[in-house]
Amino acid sequence: MKKSFKYISALTLVLATAAGCNERDFLKQSDPNRITDATFWKDESSVSQALGATYSPLRSSLYGYWGSYQGIQDINSLGDDIFTLPGEEASTIAVATFANDENNGDLNGIFSNIYQCIHRANLLLSKIGDVKMDDGKKALYIAEAKFLRGLSYYLLASNWGDVPVRTTPLAEDMSDYATPCSSKADVWKQVVSDLTDAKAGLPVKRESKEQGRVTSGAAIAYLGKAYMFMEDYPKAEATFDLLFQSPYAYDLVDNFEDNFTDKNEYNVESVFEWTFAPLGDQYGAWNTETPNSPMYNYLPQFIGPPAGGGWFKYVPSNYLVSEFIKEKRPAGANTKFDKRMYASLMWKQSTLGEKDTTWYDGKTFDQLWNSALSKTVRLYPDVPLDTTTNGRFLIKKGTSAWRNVANADNYWGPTPSTANYRVLRFAEVVLLRAEAAAQNANTGKAVTDINRIRRRAGLADKTAVELPGKDQLLAEIDHQKLLELFFEQNRVYDLRRWNKNAATLAAALKAHQKQGANVFQAKHYVFPIPASELRSNPKATQNSLWK
Repeated sequence: MKKSFKYISALTLVLATAAGCNERDFLKQSDPNRITDATFWKDESSVSQALGATYSPLRSSLYGYWGSYQGIQDINSLGDDIFTLPGEEASTIAVATFANDENNGDLNGIFSNIYQCIHRANLLLSKIGDVKMDDGKKALYIAEAKFLRGLSYYLLASNWGDVPVRTTPLAEDMSDYATPCSSKADVWKQVVSDLTDAKAGLPVKRESKEQGRVTSGAAIAYLGKAYMFMEDYPKAEATFDLLFQSPYAYDLVDNFEDNFTDKNEYNVESVFEWTFAPLGDQYGAWNTETPNSPMYNYLPQFIGPPAGGGWFKYVPSNYLVSEFIKEKRPAGANTKFDKRMYASLMWKQSTLGEKDTTWYDGKTFDQLWNSALSKTVRLYPDVPLDTTTNGRFLIKKGTSAWRNVANADNYWGPTPSTANYRVLRFAEVVLLRAEAAAQNANTGKAVTDINRIRRRAGLADKTAVELPGKDQLLAEIDHQKLLELFFEQNRVYDLRRWNKNAATLAAALKAHQKQGANVFQAKHYVFPIPASELRSNPKATQNSLWK
């Protein structure tokens, strides 16, 4: 039984129940029997409730950046490691094919949720000073709120670029809502400021009852990632170094798949994860911030094949499959290919010379594939899904195929998923430090970090002779990040960071058969500011790439 979900669930819903999605209405209530700004901020309990409401927009099961219906679908769809099936959500396929605009519903929803988190963090930070509570605990809450605000601006900077920066709560009459967009560089400065404060004030570890709340390790990791976006590689490397030494004890779990099931949650590899649990209305997936909002993990529903109870919305790309099988494991290994392939994908293993296996309640691969066939054909002729060269493949990572029960991906079934979602793993930190070290000409450190990842995957070490310089190191890091972090909302950012020129990135996308590559333009490095924001914020201006 999970011990942290009670904290997160209760705190997430208290302010949300009182305020819905409109903090202004909440603060203006005058009914003495209802919560008001004057009556709410009394003690630590009120701060705890406010903090839970601040987490809420980011960890919604379906909506927002880490929502299965919006962010997880859309951000993954931009990578070259999956094909998104046409005929599903129009907003998602528009993002996947670079046909989105300022009216895209998914992107507008993500943008709105992020700013909702920012507003709630600002509100907490503005009120906590007057709350009667222990100063030490007060400092912890401040650090946690700053982390959430810094994380929110991290998402905005890396996806939208120039955006309004607000560090104080909005007035009740919204008279101060109009705010000009700050430059992307200034948004990154806010990220660095907030995460620097957060890493200094957050604890290294959480008690079991507080698991799921952020730690200083998460703040350090995101600060390092921010420096990578800013191309300040010396600071990035030095920041990541902190997580490899005391008091931190992060490591890679022995079994890669443990990061995607409920068998080993809050493990040594988890730097930050969202908590899910059997709470709320199992069938009310589309309800958010209500007293009975569900806390189930609905991601399997979107990925899995129909024979496993899923809606089946994506397949692995030809490029991903070819990268997985290009390097075999050493002779005598218990699998032919990279261990991560067996946790990430499903295929008819006899096609590639191994013994076939089953998933869910004993389903063969043919049964799974045939259940999805009517959807896969939608890809043709626009997307050349190759089912002959290496065989046919489905996504396993993120599904409940490992649970060996019928209908495991269906949230209407008897056993909906409550597996936590790992937002940031130490494996990513290892590869990011390797990249920073390579940029800084610290070749030995980069090779060591690369081999740490390779060994867990069951692959032979690379030598300094094989990886003598930056170009070879970065090529191997590219390969390892593609395989290690497949379908973890990561690939698009690497493609953007490593291909600064639009023509170069377009060529790479075309070479990897990415959907929509033929229409990719420089503007697609960022999302446009939503039209709704431009209408309500007259001082905001559209990103220059989208004008």
